[in-house]
Amino acid sequence: MIIHVALFKWRSEAAPATIEKLINDIRGLKNKIPQIVDIYVGENFSKWAKEYTHAVVVTTRSREDLDAYRAHSDHKPIADLCDSLEADSIGFDFES
Repeated sequence: MIIHVALFKWRSEAAPATIEKLINDIRGLKNKIPQIVDIYVGENFSKWAKEYTHAVVVTTRSREDLDAYRAHSDHKPIADLCDSLEADSIGFDFES
């Protein structure tokens, strides 16, 4: 199993409604991209998050499936919006 983790810290001018729509759009990718085994998205409540406010966890069966998820036409506009809204992010991929 491949696990992809992304942590996000949004720009101060990012509107809460825009972030909420983005989070819902990310959740919707599970129904659009067949390589996704599961997807989790949520807002942080930990005091140790170092100002990262949201996380995305995507599981796939293989590295090739993760690559297909990243290249998928439904993922690209969401990734672009994340890039435009984020002040910082961390991506971490591992095999379990």
